[in-house]
Amino acid sequence: MNVTDHDAAYDFRFVTFMGAATAAAFLLLAMVTTQVDVIQAGLPFTDDPYDGVTWFSVFGILLVAGATVVRAIGHRSGAYDPAVARRIAIGAAIAIVIATVGVASDLIALVLVGVPRGATGFGVVIMLLLLAAANAVLGLVATWRARSWLGHVPPRDDPEPDLIDEVGAIVSAVGARRIAGRVIGWVERSPLSPRRHRILVGVLAAWLAGVAAIAWHVLLEGAWASPAAALLFGGIMAFIVISLYLLFLEPLRIVRSPRPD
Repeated sequence: MNVTDHDAAYDFRFVTFMGAATAAAFLLLAMVTTQVDVIQAGLPFTDDPYDGVTWFSVFGILLVAGATVVRAIGHRSGAYDPAVARRIAIGAAIAIVIATVGVASDLIALVLVGVPRGATGFGVVIMLLLLAAANAVLGLVATWRARSWLGHVPPRDDPEPDLIDEVGAIVSAVGARRIAGRVIGWVERSPLSPRRHRILVGVLAAWLAGVAAIAWHVLLEGAWASPAAALLFGGIMAFIVISLYLLFLEPLRIVRSPRPD
């Protein structure tokens, strides 16, 4: 497969830029339509199942964006790596697809349910929805144009870095090279390494997210009406987190497998 340096650099920048723009536009739309009470009350896509799609999209974008930002910072701290650049663009492309699903859900709700007369702030919502939709379309075009490059895996002799490696690169760049080296060495060799228990890492993250969601609700809304309601809420959050983790574990290279012994 022929992938020139010029084309790769162009595709990388364009897809990455559109990923950031599309994610930002959708998150702004989601924030306004779910957190501003007077606007939320009159919208058809703030009820289930459309509301569920919105929140799943929001959590998905936040996970992808977090992983991609860490990778981008780690990448900038060292030499240019085509494999890492490709992985950053893949993260941007995934964010574009997730945002497109969220925008499509809102548009379907408008067509099927309609909007109550006199809905407050509906003009603002339409402008934000059009902005998010336009970015989603441009992002999909960018992803389609870059499909050959995104699917091309640059050859290399060593394992492609995961997020642990990127965090180590960031720590080294701020002057803690010795600490980073020890931690990365432990991660690579220890029987307790996250790389040897990748699924367990996702389960633990999901459990922590569920507990945090329950505690956050208590801080905002007060005590739960019943333990069952708290467990259901926390369980839904945990399910979302483990689903997203397993879905993006390989595409985002969150945690790689250890080198063969």
